[in-house]
Amino acid sequence: MRYAKLELSPGEAGFHPVDRELVETAAIQRVAIHHFNQLDDGTIVFLYQLRGDVDRAQDILERHSDILAHSISGNQSELHAYIHFDPNETVATVFRLPQEHSLVVDTPIDCLSGGGIRVSVLGTQETLTEALEAIPASVDVELETIREYHPDQRTVFSSLTARQQELLRTAVDCGYYDVPRNVTYEDIGDELGLSPVTVGEHLRKIETTVMARILPREERD
Repeated sequence: MRYAKLELSPGEAGFHPVDRELVETAAIQRVAIHHFNQLDDGTIVFLYQLRGDVDRAQDILERHSDILAHSISGNQSELHAYIHFDPNETVATVFRLPQEHSLVVDTPIDCLSGGGIRVSVLGTQETLTEALEAIPASVDVELETIREYHPDQRTVFSSLTARQQELLRTAVDCGYYDVPRNVTYEDIGDELGLSPVTVGEHLRKIETTVMARILPREERD
């Protein structure tokens, strides 16, 4: 099984008029799509996470005839919106791909500031290739990563590079994170053949990655 992480960018037109207005509204931030379901009649249901002005979000959803039903709950820092809508061809095609090509979408789907989304999917190499080829030409695709799927790949440790994993193991084994700390960058560097400056740079990058993964999504910005 293969795991792929894609960034999809729809350009100035956006994926959908409602989504585009949410992107362009300073009082609202798109955060993630936690669940989606394409119904037999072709309409789609989203559980959308937003942040910002709930009244402004309600106003946008109420003004668009493509929105068949909606409900928003939560507060300004974390809004969850149930949205049942009639998709345009771009959205219908993109969100039909998992069903048509036997893919599993690893939710949540991250929403990007420019209007795009970052989605992780699992499937065979053949189904992933077919799905990529079927993405509408109006959507730019950036393949961030594709690799063999391992069940532990969502852990914080697995998000580090192989070199970072090796250095972190060594730092822990040497006692760098013990209290009190009796190990220096130089001690770790001696074990790995690295300079103290390089060890320090690696550890700072590791700690940045780990802290960003631990911190709840709504607190990262």
